[in-house]
Amino acid sequence: MSKNCMITFDQNEHGTYFTGQVISGKVIVNLNKTKKLRGIKLQISGYAQAQWRHRRHGKAVAIQNPKKRSNNQYSGREDYIASTTYLMGSEQGSNFNMDAGTYTYTFACPIPSHCPSSFEGAYGHIRYLAKVTFLKPGASNRTHNVGFTVLKLLDLNQETKMLREPASNEAVEHFCLMHSKPVQLKVTLQQQGYVPGQFMLIHAHVRNDSSSDCRKLLIMLHLRATYTADTPSLRTTSEKIMLVKRECGPVAHNAQKTYTETLRIPATAPTCEHLSKVVRVSYEVRVVAVMNWLMANPRLIIPVTIGNVPLATAVSGPDFLPTNAFPSGNSLPADVPCTSTRAMELAQIAASGVSNSGYEMAEDLEDFELPEDGDDELEAADNFVPDLPPPTYEQAMFMTTDIADTDANTVSEASRFTPRYPVFDVDTFQSPPPNPPQKKRRRRRRRPAEPGQSKQQPEKQPVESPVQI
Repeated sequence: MSKNCMITFDQNEHGTYFTGQVISGKVIVNLNKTKKLRGIKLQISGYAQAQWRHRRHGKAVAIQNPKKRSNNQYSGREDYIASTTYLMGSEQGSNFNMDAGTYTYTFACPIPSHCPSSFEGAYGHIRYLAKVTFLKPGASNRTHNVGFTVLKLLDLNQETKMLREPASNEAVEHFCLMHSKPVQLKVTLQQQGYVPGQFMLIHAHVRNDSSSDCRKLLIMLHLRATYTADTPSLRTTSEKIMLVKRECGPVAHNAQKTYTETLRIPATAPTCEHLSKVVRVSYEVRVVAVMNWLMANPRLIIPVTIGNVPLATAVSGPDFLPTNAFPSGNSLPADVPCTSTRAMELAQIAASGVSNSGYEMAEDLEDFELPEDGDDELEAADNFVPDLPPPTYEQAMFMTTDIADTDANTVSEASRFTPRYPVFDVDTFQSPPPNPPQKKRRRRRRRPAEPGQSKQQPEKQPVESPVQI
């Protein structure tokens, strides 16, 4: 039956909505022969759910079948949308025959403003579904599920001003209980607020005064999901998902090096730490210096915020993106500069694995010149408002899941769903890395004098002065 049912969304190809919008679409039922039914039910639901069980050693294990109860199982749920409409018949109605043919039903449902963004994790999820159930007398019901993405607007410009400021952290580790000199690790971020598609510029300085070599430096962007259950008691567990990883190094003993790496933030859910009581999503940059054998690895964490409206860095004012920038024509503030070729070059250098210790990219910056005071080019750039492209909606592939109904009294075919999130072209590299080294001047080799030529330079002819004495 589910093969003969299709759910479509009006003027929204990917089924992505912001809170406060109205989800609308059509349910198309195509029957090739007469069916005996008791009713057809449409449900629009949105909820956060967490469910896991603990093993004896305390590690959380994901539950494959939520309907099957087991020992040491914990769960929590919070509902946001619960809309039920009977397209035909009802639960308690009498049976009827539905003739062969194509039937189209329209629906609409508002999305409350307090809904958190969609998310799929190992121990829980924030999920929004449109489900059609065919109520069959004397047999199992047939269901057809379609997922859609809901996004809570997180404008980085409306959050704390600290998101614009640089962030840094330091870590120190000693070798053999402080009997030798330490290893110092310092990491600095250009800012603390980002959006998917943006390049994150990371400076890492390693000072290895110990007698052990640092094999490599790991720079990672992690998504941390925290789940809270209230049944049968209050419990909390969490998971880490590594989104991006870069490696650089090594750093020999009694040496120091500085590395600059770029991480492109993939399509992912915005930070959500207060809207849902069951699932909370946060992000952090984790840097680890991997040492040799007995020495502990210096590591540090810097929290960052991922939003879906980037920081305004190039233009300012009450201007907004065109109405086609976001689904369903909502006009949202987005002072979004375009991605420059400089950012793409840095990304290619990082992807190729080429070491950039000590800012070895100096040759790329040799033509970089700042305009002088009173330069007309600088004044023209201040008043220039670029043509801002709308974001693209890309799938977060690490969140792909099966949303088929697991109820024992229903029959539902496997249905895969992957949330989509806006991905921007944002240029955060409007200036070169701080304190680039001076370009080394190459000395020209002098050609040896030919035999028979005098090494004495010819005398310069006197030049008359235009000033009369």
